Amino acid sequence: MESPLPPPPSKARMAHMALQWRQFQAGLPVSPADVRPMILASWERCRKRALPGDAMTLCPIDAAALKRATSQNLDLVKSAKHLMDKLVRSIHLSKSVVTLVDTAGLVLHASARSQDLENVPYGVPGRRCDEATIGTNGMGLCIIEKRPVHVIASEHYNASLHYLSCAAAPIRNVAGELIGALNLAINTESFHQHTLGLVEAAAHAIEEHLRLRSLVRNQKVILELLDDGVLVLARDGGIVNSNRQACAMLGLDGSPPAGENIRAFLPDDETLRAILTDRIPFYDREIAFQLPEGRLSCALSCAPFGDDGVLLTLREGRRMRKYAARVAGAKAVYTFENIVGNAAPLHEALRLARAASQSETTTLLLGESGTGKELFAQAIHNAGNRRKGPFVVVNCGALPRNLVQSELFGYVAGAFSGALKEGSPGKFELADGGTLFLDEIGEMPLEAQVSLLRLLQESEVTRLGGKQAKRIDVRIIAATNKDLSAAVRNNAFRGDLYYRLNVLTINIPPLRRREGDVAVLARVFLDKFAATLRKPRLRLSREAMAALEAHHWPGNVRELENCIERLVNIAPDERIDIADLPQDIMADMARGPLGAPGEAAMSLKRIQKALILETLRETGGNFRRTSSILNISRTTLYAKIKQYGIAVDAFRAS
Repeated sequence: MESPLPPPPSKARMAHMALQWRQFQAGLPVSPADVRPMILASWERCRKRALPGDAMTLCPIDAAALKRATSQNLDLVKSAKHLMDKLVRSIHLSKSVVTLVDTAGLVLHASARSQDLENVPYGVPGRRCDEATIGTNGMGLCIIEKRPVHVIASEHYNASLHYLSCAAAPIRNVAGELIGALNLAINTESFHQHTLGLVEAAAHAIEEHLRLRSLVRNQKVILELLDDGVLVLARDGGIVNSNRQACAMLGLDGSPPAGENIRAFLPDDETLRAILTDRIPFYDREIAFQLPEGRLSCALSCAPFGDDGVLLTLREGRRMRKYAARVAGAKAVYTFENIVGNAAPLHEALRLARAASQSETTTLLLGESGTGKELFAQAIHNAGNRRKGPFVVVNCGALPRNLVQSELFGYVAGAFSGALKEGSPGKFELADGGTLFLDEIGEMPLEAQVSLLRLLQESEVTRLGGKQAKRIDVRIIAATNKDLSAAVRNNAFRGDLYYRLNVLTINIPPLRRREGDVAVLARVFLDKFAATLRKPRLRLSREAMAALEAHHWPGNVRELENCIERLVNIAPDERIDIADLPQDIMADMARGPLGAPGEAAMSLKRIQKALILETLRETGGNFRRTSSILNISRTTLYAKIKQYGIAVDAFRAS
């Protein structure tokens, strides 16, 4: 194995080597003991390429190739330049040139005094120094062997280079791949046995610099990918580094920002003391940064490192609350396409709801239990500009009376016994940037109504036990099945809050007033639950459908959905008949009218009317087929149609 450190090139050795070179050029055998195998193998390759041994014509400078290669190896060139210049200065020898080449042998950079560079003309940037171009040389051989090499005097294949000796070392990237070589060319009389070690050390330093550049770049990429803002502070609070997220949050120019200090944004002396003086680590402390355009609520974490450094992470309060709301399931999934029905009262409610979705107006949804008030609220949210924000639901009737304030408005640490030590945001804060749906608003206690009114007027929320108000941006949609105007008259609901809520009111019709929608919804629910339970497509008999349409539906759409789910679960086959209907519907059929004025529930007449309507719908208003299916005469059918005031033309048109 060849020694990595060559002996000093004595005159006798150089003369002997020159003799071996002349014998090789003359085609005579050479002594393997005198010519290193690596050099002899290179000479053989040069001979096969018919390279000249006595003269060398310099290849032209390839400016275009140099530009491309420099761009492709930008990190290598930047990392090597400083070290190459330093290496040249440290040698203190004249006529020495340090060159950097890529894997194709193209010179990317050369460090030398101008007069010394003339001594090694092939080492000019843009020229090629590979073995195939100028024969055996340090750079070309290093690229082939992929290890440190030295070429002394007559070991060069071309005689015009015999006055030089070279030491070259490979340069690898962080993945261990060869990306170039560093070469020191010097007059042979100045060559030293430690020259190769010096070049190896310089190449290793370049590799370390490349590794650090890669590490710093990866760290920057990671910092920029973080959703949190990151600031690195000096001991005096000066911002020495940051990511773009932090700059955007604080309104800073550049990353890192020049000349900025954290003291300009944090007036809180206690927090500044913990960060800069005491250097106490803490996690997610709620802080309000003072910015020219207003206050920025953040959760601030502090991690001191080293002797002077401090790392701060900033999580914007609104983003954290949005994430918390999403994790808690506060998301709207329904749109207007999910609201099914053809009845005129429903279409009017949908028209108003679509108009409400295009504004920020506080909206009040009125309707009986089960009519789909939350479905409307979600559709309004998803059709508006806040669709990407949270949708938070508060059931005012389900909140314990003593916890209403803390649930809605949040609380600070130590606000009451059992409170979390770090405090907690309320539903209004969680809905910041989105929509808050206040269901059963009529059940809200009067003391909470005062705070709600203040929030609607000021757009600020103050946590229970706190003194500082936080500005929030929330769209309110409220819903109730109560008569709020009557509640105001009875002093059960604040009049000023009612008038504030009653800006845009939408009345959602009960199912019994949505003529024809029972059949539509029943088919939708049949398909839905059949698919969920992996059952074949089911159908309702005319009698069963007529009974469903004639039912009063006090629970509205929710009751109908539950009824259909039950029917799908117990259906003996693909056909659901009237005998399969729930007991409460069968009992209503037996009882007949309930006696409520204008609200007859289930009677024989209503069953007859519903059955005739369903059959006319199926036959498209064809009298002959309808009378045949119902097994009655046309005369009887005409009489029933007249008795029930049925408009046959509507079925024929459809």
